Amino acid sequence: MSAPDLTGRGESLPLARPQVVVFDLDYTLLRPGDQFDAPGYVRTGARFGLSLDAARWPQAERAAHAAVAARREETGLVHDDHLLAVIARTIVEELGGGPSGAVELAVRAIIAAWSDAGSFGLYDDVVPCLEALRTAGVRMALLSNALGHGVEDIVAHFALDGYLAAAVSSLETGAVKPAPRMFSTLFGLLGVAPGDAVMVGDSPEDDVSGALASGARAILLDRSGRYRDLAVPRIESLAELPAALGL
Repeated sequence: MSAPDLTGRGESLPLARPQVVVFDLDYTLLRPGDQFDAPGYVRTGARFGLSLDAARWPQAERAAHAAVAARREETGLVHDDHLLAVIARTIVEELGGGPSGAVELAVRAIIAAWSDAGSFGLYDDVVPCLEALRTAGVRMALLSNALGHGVEDIVAHFALDGYLAAAVSSLETGAVKPAPRMFSTLFGLLGVAPGDAVMVGDSPEDDVSGALASGARAILLDRSGRYRDLAVPRIESLAELPAALGL
């Protein structure tokens, strides 16, 4: 999915200190394990007799982004329990595919792994950032398009509950970011005005555009440096976040 046009919507860092920092989950706090990269897909495919080609990973990623965009056009901004299967199947097929039965077995194995909190880790910069924000007296929350794993399970597995004032997922609201309902539900739980919150996430569309449309502020976490030309507040590590908030 291509980045939305955010030209002219940026602010300069540091932002004014917020009451609440809202984090996205996947690829922001949560780092998927290596079974979800190209060699991991190849290994999973081999378990079911598929000869997948890791060299085709870039085109598989592009195809998966296109499949997500097409699915969203079809379903709208609603929680979609089948989206993970769409992504996994698209990637397996683009890496070479094979007999339909074997493809489906590989897809099920990938979904099962993605549903297991043990298949993930926290990025190294997560806990130091959360500690710094807590020390500064800033409240924190999660807002996630739940894809294959429950937010409560992740929070419990990584003992994040001590940092968080609230957590809302698309599984609860029935909507997905950037839908306004996601943001308004969380802000209502927290009892804060949108302008007193800053959203931090890796998606220009879901996290940044969604937050700005809701009246909140936003910082894009661009770990790979992919969006350096995008006119929004941007950091490449959560180690930069306290300073980006003027703390």
